[in-house]
Amino acid sequence: MKFLRLASLDQVYSEYVQILKPIGETLEISILESLGFVCAEDVFASQDLPGFDKSLVDGYAVRSKDTIGASPNLPVMLRLALEVKIGEEPSGSIGENEAAWVATGAMLPSGADAVVMVEHTQRFNEYVEVMKPVASGENVLKKNEDVKWGQAVLTRGERINLGHLQLLLQLGVERLRVFRHLRVGVISTGDEIVEPFVKEKSVVQVRDSNSYGLVTWLRSLGFEANRVGLCRDDEDELFRTLKSCFDGYDVLVVSGGSSIGARDFTEAAIDRLGKPGVLFHGILIQPGKPTILAIVDDKPIVGLPGNPVSFTISAKFVLLPIMRRLEGEKDFLFKPSGMVKLTRNVSSRQGREQFIRVKLFEKQGQVWAEPLESETAQVSNLAQADGVIRVPSNVEGLCEGELAEFYPLWFGW
Repeated sequence: MKFLRLASLDQVYSEYVQILKPIGETLEISILESLGFVCAEDVFASQDLPGFDKSLVDGYAVRSKDTIGASPNLPVMLRLALEVKIGEEPSGSIGENEAAWVATGAMLPSGADAVVMVEHTQRFNEYVEVMKPVASGENVLKKNEDVKWGQAVLTRGERINLGHLQLLLQLGVERLRVFRHLRVGVISTGDEIVEPFVKEKSVVQVRDSNSYGLVTWLRSLGFEANRVGLCRDDEDELFRTLKSCFDGYDVLVVSGGSSIGARDFTEAAIDRLGKPGVLFHGILIQPGKPTILAIVDDKPIVGLPGNPVSFTISAKFVLLPIMRRLEGEKDFLFKPSGMVKLTRNVSSRQGREQFIRVKLFEKQGQVWAEPLESETAQVSNLAQADGVIRVPSNVEGLCEGELAEFYPLWFGW
């Protein structure tokens, strides 16, 4: 008789993922190739941004004290001293009771400390009527208000996103040191599993969507993933396959054979590889309970359930945090993308976190979530689902109209 060594999801993160040793290997690449990599060094700004006092609106650059008391009934009259175009330095400065036309993004001339929006002005030849006062700094981005020289703009352990890329390009950063992408080997198991493109199969055979789907998904996230092969329900065959590819990958993933049935050999095959072997066999989540977590010679090996729905949930909330940690990402845990309201009650078993697939829709300015059928054998609603809501382990369910954490399944980190 086999017994599961169960762990909560929090235990998995603190007692397994947290202790994994990141691969640590780095490479220097062009900033244009850095999107999706984890930064391996702190990057500091070599200049101020924007580098000059910039107008945030179309309007007139003024001395704020000259606009005190301005109103539609009693406007302030200022002389138009000059115009400033985007990308050009001002040809002069403004003095008392003077203004300069500035477009959005243009540099303020010397003497100006605020900008009046064009909507609050009227122009008469060489003069401008200002009908609303402005405070010092209003509608202006100061020269170092965005980024200050010497400020850390990217730190070691941050995964580089489009926002980082925009900022680094504006600072003129050409090359960057990053942690290399993780190499992942995926093995599929099961006597019933056949290749997905076979022309003929028996009614009880199942096309392999798990391993191929996971590899495709991981590659889309930037990881170097490969399908190693397909093993029968045979402990020796799985052991030989694991051993043959052990040195070629940073993490190995086995799909199927992770439960406690008579033909589930994944745990035994992994334990034969080396020490310490399997640390947890089973996670208190639904779906995804029969997940195996092992470490052999400092290398993580993960056994994911064969059921496609359980496989997907475990891959998202267990495997991906492991991989993010191994690539050196400091914030490797998922955060909800937002809160959604439930269209009906959902039940849950206390002591186990539940991830329920949902379809989102908007009604009266509020995002609602419609729970889909929760049976893990139903693969079709993986395609229908926009993501999942998370039901905490200490409650028996959530009520209609209650807010729940929402996590997208497929996109983003």
